[in-house]
Amino acid sequence: MQPALVLDGTTKQALAIVRSLGVAGVPVHVGAERGTAIALHSKYKKGRFTYPSPKEDQRAFIDAISAYAEEVDGRPIVYGCSDATVCTLFAYRDELAGSVELGFPAADAFEQAFDKAATYSEARVHGVPAITTFLRERPEEVRQLAKQLDFPVVLKPRQSVTWHNGVGVFGTALFIETPEDLVTQFSTHLRTTGVAPIIQPFIAGEEYGVEVLARDGSVVALADHHRVRSLSPTGGASVVKETLEAGELATTLHEYARVLVESLSWTGPMMLEFKINTDTRTPLLVEINGRWWGSLPLAIAAGVDFPLLYHRMMCESVVPHEVVQSRPGVTTRYFLGDVRHLIRVLCARDPMRSVRYPTRRKAVRDFFRSFRDTQSDVWSWKDPFPSVMQYIDSVYRMMV
Repeated sequence: MQPALVLDGTTKQALAIVRSLGVAGVPVHVGAERGTAIALHSKYKKGRFTYPSPKEDQRAFIDAISAYAEEVDGRPIVYGCSDATVCTLFAYRDELAGSVELGFPAADAFEQAFDKAATYSEARVHGVPAITTFLRERPEEVRQLAKQLDFPVVLKPRQSVTWHNGVGVFGTALFIETPEDLVTQFSTHLRTTGVAPIIQPFIAGEEYGVEVLARDGSVVALADHHRVRSLSPTGGASVVKETLEAGELATTLHEYARVLVESLSWTGPMMLEFKINTDTRTPLLVEINGRWWGSLPLAIAAGVDFPLLYHRMMCESVVPHEVVQSRPGVTTRYFLGDVRHLIRVLCARDPMRSVRYPTRRKAVRDFFRSFRDTQSDVWSWKDPFPSVMQYIDSVYRMMV
């Protein structure tokens, strides 16, 4: 059976991929930037290795992937779980073609998916509502724009990671309270990344996701979720999430996902994030993640084994006759992330508290209620050691 090479072993989606493929008998090799990464310690892995961070040295990262792939028996199918990894693999895809198998869409589709401004433009052209977005190139233009905006606003990087002067720089969404701070943060982001960020109005509402596996613009498998809690009340990775019940909202989100998959002629995994505007109840596209996503354990728990479907699609060109869809009403929890959420609600001093935070009493009540009827993203009686390693890895990251 053709082997798999799973990268970004620090992530819970990488662990989910390793377990999925390992149970199915696929020889799984796992790579990560550090030896404490959780997926490296799954009993389902056949081999493991560490590599230089693609954010720090793309050339060394590619060399490490190529060298390890040469030692694997067979040409491995690669699974990338972070923007830094996937963008680097894509940039060096021609060089890697002889040693590994990569499932990427066409170059223009890839670039549209990883550039938020291009994503919003593509969505609007095809009738998918997206958040209003302002593009400005210079601080002076932002200063003029600020006079027209209602605050708070959101400042976002166009790409989650960019390489500036040879170093990968991660950006994150910032909530901006004043025109002066908007100009300052815009200038800082432009200086550190070399790419002007985008500006959007703050939209209050709940967050949803649709996950797909596609081939040549056709959806092969589909799952969805409602984000119950995130790592931070202001956003970030989901820590408690549930699959949607059938209904108008699910149907609408699924259709929007299909429209974008078809317009991009997408091949591979993709997660589409939406926000439901509290005032208008309109779903708005937030972003596209053209890689394996953090809520993957939920999709697998809900009956959509994306990693195995992808492996069969890549090595056997086998796809289901009908679209595989997730079961409704399944909930999973990333416990360590939920602990961090609770600590932040209890302790953080944040100007967004009155807008985005639950009350402290509600946060404590919801935290303990989530012990009922939820499955774990990480813990498994059959494969317990990665759950132990996540705590060791957290301590390690605090020390370095």
